[in-house]
Amino acid sequence: MQQVPLVAANVATVFMESFLYGIFFVLSVSSIYLLVHRQRQLLQPTLPHLATASVVFMHLCKTPMFLGAIALSVTITAHWILTCIRTFQAFVYFEGGTDPIAFYGNLKQLTEVVKTGFLMASLIIGDTMVIYRLWVVWNRRTAIVIFPLCTLAGLTVCGIGITYQFTQYYPGENVFVSQAGRWITSDCVFTLCTNVYSTAMIGYRVWTSRHVKLYSGTNLVNVLTTFIESAALYTAWTTFFFISYQANSNLQFTAVDTWSELSGISFMLINVRVGLGWAQTGSRIQYDSHAGSNRTTNRTDESSGGSYQMRPLAVKITSVVDHDDDLKAKCAESDGGSFIPSSQ
Repeated sequence: MQQVPLVAANVATVFMESFLYGIFFVLSVSSIYLLVHRQRQLLQPTLPHLATASVVFMHLCKTPMFLGAIALSVTITAHWILTCIRTFQAFVYFEGGTDPIAFYGNLKQLTEVVKTGFLMASLIIGDTMVIYRLWVVWNRRTAIVIFPLCTLAGLTVCGIGITYQFTQYYPGENVFVSQAGRWITSDCVFTLCTNVYSTAMIGYRVWTSRHVKLYSGTNLVNVLTTFIESAALYTAWTTFFFISYQANSNLQFTAVDTWSELSGISFMLINVRVGLGWAQTGSRIQYDSHAGSNRTTNRTDESSGGSYQMRPLAVKITSVVDHDDDLKAKCAESDGGSFIPSSQ
């Protein structure tokens, strides 16, 4: 297979990363706006005079998903800016723009090292949010998240190791056989394990829950699709990077530089769908074994006051409760012979 020229791969990266960053930026702004709007709606009925921008922001700052969205926006934006800066350095400033291949071939450049650090930070934040979702969906069971927490720790160590190894890189060294290669391979394995495991466990929890079994339908499909599509997107791109790196192809430079944007897009896709109400926690029927009747409860997130974190499940249900004749008779007797059913 003919090798892709190094400069061509990096120029293509600028276009692809800018395109993907545009998608991420739209999703990120939409996600934050929808979350703020949702939080304001929840505060207005109880605290109408306090539902100001500052109060809403203070409430949102207590929610991990909001903080994760902000952190990802910062790291991915910084990564994209550094990619643009490196383009100017290669074709304008470094040796008067006459030797871009030497610039791109030197991974010890400060901008490359810092950009790699932001990439690793983006992957770590994205995997942390995936694990947090898993923890919430499984009703905060610690045993469920032990394995992904171990892989997250491995990813963090590998991220630090990769960034450090780039500072020790010398011009002319082959990146595919350098000391950083082992860190890069381990990094891919750890993040794949985290995302595949977490997505599978979330899907299993949603599908096998007794409440979902009672009220499964189109909304259940939407819930599962939300997670599976996002995980498939991230997993496919991670696999593409892993294969291109193992094949010693310069395409890995394009894959790795767009990796953070794909991580952010997969995260924001879920947030936007939640904000639009596609996967919100809605009214849910619970069975009371002592009273022998059905009752409807509204589940919202305790920490944020919203349904943004989807606990325990993201299923919206409309229920109708039928009262038997004995109950009607008792109500009629107590009301003086007239029975007026309550609206559902």
